[in-house]
Amino acid sequence: MISLVHHKGIAITSNYNGLPIIEAVYKCAQENPDNYLLVYEKTADVDAFKAALAELNHRAYFFSNYNIAHPDIGYVEDSPFLNINKKVTYPTWLKGTAIVCMHANLINGSVHTHATIKNYLYWLNSIGKLSQTQGVLNYQIPTTIQNEEFKTYELYRFVKQHYKTRWIFILLLCHLWYEKRFPLIAFVRTIFNKKSSLKIDVNDLQAFKEIHAKANFEYDVVIPTMGRASYLKDVLLDLNSQKILPNKVIVIEQNADSHATSDLGFVKDEQWDFEIVHEFTHITGACRARNRAITLSSANWILLFDDDVRFENDFSTRIFDFIKDSKVKCVSFSCLQKGEIEKQSNYLQWPAFGSGCSMVHREVAESCKFDMALEHGYGEDVDYGMQIRNAGYDVIYASHIQMLHLKAPVGGFRKPHVFSWQEDTVLPKPSPQIMYHRSKNYTPKQLLGYKLTLFIKFYKHYSIKNPITYYKYFKKAWSKSIYWSQKLAQDANV
Repeated sequence: MISLVHHKGIAITSNYNGLPIIEAVYKCAQENPDNYLLVYEKTADVDAFKAALAELNHRAYFFSNYNIAHPDIGYVEDSPFLNINKKVTYPTWLKGTAIVCMHANLINGSVHTHATIKNYLYWLNSIGKLSQTQGVLNYQIPTTIQNEEFKTYELYRFVKQHYKTRWIFILLLCHLWYEKRFPLIAFVRTIFNKKSSLKIDVNDLQAFKEIHAKANFEYDVVIPTMGRASYLKDVLLDLNSQKILPNKVIVIEQNADSHATSDLGFVKDEQWDFEIVHEFTHITGACRARNRAITLSSANWILLFDDDVRFENDFSTRIFDFIKDSKVKCVSFSCLQKGEIEKQSNYLQWPAFGSGCSMVHREVAESCKFDMALEHGYGEDVDYGMQIRNAGYDVIYASHIQMLHLKAPVGGFRKPHVFSWQEDTVLPKPSPQIMYHRSKNYTPKQLLGYKLTLFIKFYKHYSIKNPITYYKYFKKAWSKSIYWSQKLAQDANV
């Protein structure tokens, strides 16, 4: 690792002394193409930062200290990468300028698109934003807390260059509506800026260092099921054919009919090469079922599954190989329906989480729990992913580990659950589960940006065409959603 020290934007390391920091970084990267660069302000706590760095087992990492860049980005970005937990190493493309660690290969790959940028904060965040979607793993380490922000013009320029053009109009509307200000000059100055790009060889960056040591890989499988006996049997048969067998398969069978009995006679009647823990209940709900199953598990790794998937006999081997190389604690797989083709060619940080197609380490499972406020609704998997990030872990999507999701036409949770608000004259908008998730996991400005885009998006779907009348109705629907989302939280904690 090569160190490069700067002060107030000027390099002070001997070989690069006096150069603007971006110019010094490019020169240093060109002279040291096979190394990580540690670039830091001379007053920064570099020892604490280095101690918190992950094992650099590939070249696709990009770390910085904590910084927000600009809270108003929340008006336009709908992702889990903005509401950062400052107590843990958190996955986000946002960057600070006090301490940065990135590989020279990534820096050199940006020379044709970013070398003319003079603003160091802008340069770092642009590379972070563009590289994350391509497969560079971006993180903030909670040392040297900064609150260095883009100026208003830089904010509009960043949005124009890194998001679809419509988002600078949304940003302007948010500033006008919520903040009663009209930054017209910043808006006009950026309207003709071209989109930024970054061309890097991500496959080269992601190549893992060769690991010879063998790791212990034991896993349990968690499957909630409801009315899909034949599909579940196929899942068990696929598990039984794995080259690396599970220790236990924990099946939580649910049937709301108080007179019903189990449909899964084959669990006990047939021979399996692993232990099956089968629990039957009349209480339905995927959140409760998964939480219950996890408490019955004992292996270091837990495979969260649906009851209507199919996969090849090397499925667990591919998972093991990826975990061994990547050192990740949570991985979600490509879950394709028949006829679908995976478009992603490499692994990357995922803004979601698959509750039926993921492997998590026990450390993760003991830090997180499926939120009962979202039972019988939706969003529990995305919320679980947020819990993972807030616990100091990351969700990595491995596109090369694939399974088929049959989307069974029978069983499951296909009977709609009737919620109390469905009797209201004014129905909540968005659904209370979405409001609950967003209020819990996103920044206040992300929620306001979502509110405005929802208002615009659903205008054409409502029968009310008078804009003023529609606005009044939408306000009531939004308030109803807030009320019922708070009720969901209260009821879940009873």
